[in-house]
Amino acid sequence: MSRGTGLDFHMNTTTRLTYSLITPANILVTITVLVSNLFGLVVNSLYLWVLRFRMRKSNNTTWLFHYILSNLLFTFVMPFLAVCLIMNPHWIMGTFLCKSIHSLDSVCMYASVFFLTVISLDRFSLVFHPVWYRRHMKNLFASAICISIWGLAILFSSPYLVFRQTRLLEDNKTTICYNDYTLSGSIWQKSAIQLKWVMFSFRLILGFLLPFSVITLCYVRIALKMKKGNLARSSKPYKIIFIFVASFFVSWFPYHLWYGMTIEEGRFHKTTLDILMVLIICFICFNYCFTPLLYLFIAENFKKTLRKSVLSLIESALNPFNRSFEDKSDMTANSSVTRETLARSNFKE
Repeated sequence: MSRGTGLDFHMNTTTRLTYSLITPANILVTITVLVSNLFGLVVNSLYLWVLRFRMRKSNNTTWLFHYILSNLLFTFVMPFLAVCLIMNPHWIMGTFLCKSIHSLDSVCMYASVFFLTVISLDRFSLVFHPVWYRRHMKNLFASAICISIWGLAILFSSPYLVFRQTRLLEDNKTTICYNDYTLSGSIWQKSAIQLKWVMFSFRLILGFLLPFSVITLCYVRIALKMKKGNLARSSKPYKIIFIFVASFFVSWFPYHLWYGMTIEEGRFHKTTLDILMVLIICFICFNYCFTPLLYLFIAENFKKTLRKSVLSLIESALNPFNRSFEDKSDMTANSSVTRETLARSNFKE
């Protein structure tokens, strides 16, 4: 893969790479990717069906729909990732797929990260500013935000349509797909390394540090307020909050760490980078394909809900998260309205 997109693991500009035999490690990781792909297609498709056809449309279901959609889109990339892994470092799919697959990979990463951030801001606004939220956050506005997020994700991923290139190595047998930051030799090598650092910094800040800070701050504030007011009927909202924050960190921190370690070749041992690469693949596949399953297992009375249809089970897992925060916002909103009413009556007196 490349160093410029969500799962860019293998290819670089060196000419010393040659085609090698398929190793057991490659086979194992490829099987992991394909199994994750199967689960991801089924689970994310079911979630989209429930959100679209079985749940009342709201801002929350709109955010979740687009977030799950970004996960589903990534599952379409995963078979190509499996081919890349099994053939590493040889690229057999041509220049067009080299550019388009890795750019789509990047779009999915940015979109999923941004939607998770928007979900946390939405929950924060609903809890702390319920009156403003109910007056201004209409479904049409939420849809406009979703379209903007997809636009930003495409815009931030567009440079890799330029950087991604294929090249035949000196052995005349191995073709690689890589990020050519020299733009076919038009930029000096030193400037190319600086450009790598700029791209890495941009990706790190907008794709991890800023979203993670916003998500963590919002959910910590929400959890503290719910605990202080004894507003949670069960521990489920806290579990969901923990899953949101922990899954985001575990899924993306290793990738950005690896990305930074690979900018300057030879600085870290290849074995270390390869081990970290395998962990990254597992974590990101888990994030896209298996995280939705966790919402089912934390549902109350899970054994009882297992007797329901699969769609009803998913619906019961999605509803409590939305309902918990809406209940909290109703209490806060009612309190705000009461204060306003008292203030007006005092003024009249």
